[in-house]
Amino acid sequence: MSNIVIFQQLLILFAIMVVAFISYRCKIIDDNGYKQLSSLVVKVLNPFLMISGVLGKKVNFTAGLIKQNIILVCFLYLMLFVFGFIFVKSINCRDNRSYLYRMLILLPNVGFMGIPLVKEILGSEYIVLVAFYILGFNIIAYTYGIYLSYKFGGKKPEVSFKKIINIGTISAFLAISIFTFNISFPAAFVSFVNYMGETCIVMSMVVIGALLAKENLKNVFLNLENMVFVFAYMVVIPILMIFIAKKIAFGFDSKIFYVFQIMACMPIGSVTCMLAQEYGGDGTKAAHLVAITTVATVVTAPIVLGCF
Repeated sequence: MSNIVIFQQLLILFAIMVVAFISYRCKIIDDNGYKQLSSLVVKVLNPFLMISGVLGKKVNFTAGLIKQNIILVCFLYLMLFVFGFIFVKSINCRDNRSYLYRMLILLPNVGFMGIPLVKEILGSEYIVLVAFYILGFNIIAYTYGIYLSYKFGGKKPEVSFKKIINIGTISAFLAISIFTFNISFPAAFVSFVNYMGETCIVMSMVVIGALLAKENLKNVFLNLENMVFVFAYMVVIPILMIFIAKKIAFGFDSKIFYVFQIMACMPIGSVTCMLAQEYGGDGTKAAHLVAITTVATVVTAPIVLGCF
């Protein structure tokens, strides 16, 4: 895939973020509006986008290709888990921030950023492959992610596995089930779901743009530790992951592997801010790193993908 195409698609998403950024700073969007939009995307639009990828479309993924995708999903999260430990050791982080860094590294934005990018570059039929990554994300976020958030806040972990059953995992299971059993729906319903899914692409970028506008950009971008983290997370780790995966996944379908490459280049998931705030008591650091990695993606993703 041409680097120019990747850059153009990321630039379009970035432009939407800029419009949202300006809208928030001009008070067209306020804090209540941001929270409501975020909730709308997470609870309504993102599930529609996932499901729209498999409705009314001929998806020609064989069982072998799905197996390849699942292997790569497991590999992605396993490597991010390992790299989380390596990073905190490499910067000699011995306080509670080590738990936050491990959570941030483990939870890339495979949904908000991953779905629109995969849809625009490879086509909507490939969204079903992203659903497996999102399913893994939700399971990890609402179990181990909550555990790490508690540890970051110096609190005793109280993880409830009931939290795994949420709109993210349910919609991912629905998309996978529709795909697996080739379930058909009336054309009008398919059009409705597709319209709702298309809305998600714009609204996801609006939410991230508003998140950026909420932060003091000087504190975000001029912090040395932030810069070290971003370089490691957005450049070093994805390059190493893709390089190792190429050795392990020799002979895998090129587009299945390309979805993995895109996922490896994603910024930190915005849900980490909510987890750090709700369970750790302070989501500021997480918000800063979500903001800066999101902006950095426009530059780092084409560079990393261009290396392969």
